[in-house]
Amino acid sequence: MKLSDIDFHFLKQLKNENEKFEPIEIFEYKNKKYVHPRPPKFRPKIREKMDFLDRKRPPPIVFIDLLDENKIRYFWLLILLSIDILLGWFYYFLYKKLKPLVKLKNEITKFSQGNLDINTQAIGNDEISQVSNEFNNAILKIRELNDSRKLFLRNILHELKTPITKGKLISDTLEESRRKEILQKAFFRLEYLLGEFVKLEEFTSGKMNLVKKEYRVIDLLDQAIDILLIDRDKLEIFGNITKVSVDFEIFSIALKNLIDNALRYNTNDKVEIFVKEDSLLIKNKGKALKKEFDHYLTPFSREYESIDKGLGLGLYITNNIIQSHGYKLYYSYSGDYHLFKIQFIINDN
Repeated sequence: MKLSDIDFHFLKQLKNENEKFEPIEIFEYKNKKYVHPRPPKFRPKIREKMDFLDRKRPPPIVFIDLLDENKIRYFWLLILLSIDILLGWFYYFLYKKLKPLVKLKNEITKFSQGNLDINTQAIGNDEISQVSNEFNNAILKIRELNDSRKLFLRNILHELKTPITKGKLISDTLEESRRKEILQKAFFRLEYLLGEFVKLEEFTSGKMNLVKKEYRVIDLLDQAIDILLIDRDKLEIFGNITKVSVDFEIFSIALKNLIDNALRYNTNDKVEIFVKEDSLLIKNKGKALKKEFDHYLTPFSREYESIDKGLGLGLYITNNIIQSHGYKLYYSYSGDYHLFKIQFIINDN
């Protein structure tokens, strides 16, 4: 036990309570604690003699506290400073190790937004650096495939435009007849489909900005029907003056796809279309779907759109167009009827 750990107050109290306790003197001098015997109470003459001797020679010291409290403070300050330095070094070590992970997270966020001009390459042999480098290699591959796709589409569009243009010129030279009208409509249809294909490619690649304006839903339906080049007698439209904020051409494509699907798989006389204040309903009679509706919202779901009727992209593109406008597509089947619903007003509650 160190002298500094001795409870002096308890020691004095014990001395006062016990008369046989060895007489001692306890005091502190210059930040040091002292314990030494105190002379007993002798007679006055002897006391005076002892006091005289005490002045010449101090009584023997029993305990001396050699522990310097300032040194203790400095010691603990040094310990705390060492711990702070160690924690600071550990924080710096973690920062250096996790910095590539933070960069990778930020680059992945850009990638999720359609930005392929990112670089996640990292220097090091740790697992984070390896993941960053492998992700960077994947981005490079995707970028190469994207460039190849653009080149392929550009060449296809160029090759298709040439015969369509020639066909339109030849049809214009024909005499007025029902055959000329049919040819002109066919070439117009092909030309429009090419333009539609370009817009859809830009839309799905995230490079097209929607130009929204307010249009009547009935006008959007007219545009979709004109694109399909179908007889309006096949449709029964119940409309009103409901207006929505959309990109006219892009949203017309979505409506065209829904109407086209309803006509292809309709087993009744007409397809019914209802324009309401907050939604648009397209109803047709037909067989039930074999799988859940969400399955057909994925690309290339040819079970619903067979290979001879399409690539299975109609509902996928339609759903993406509707969602990009802030609306929602619903589907239900009841009583042998398919019902597609575009909800214009979304109630968050």
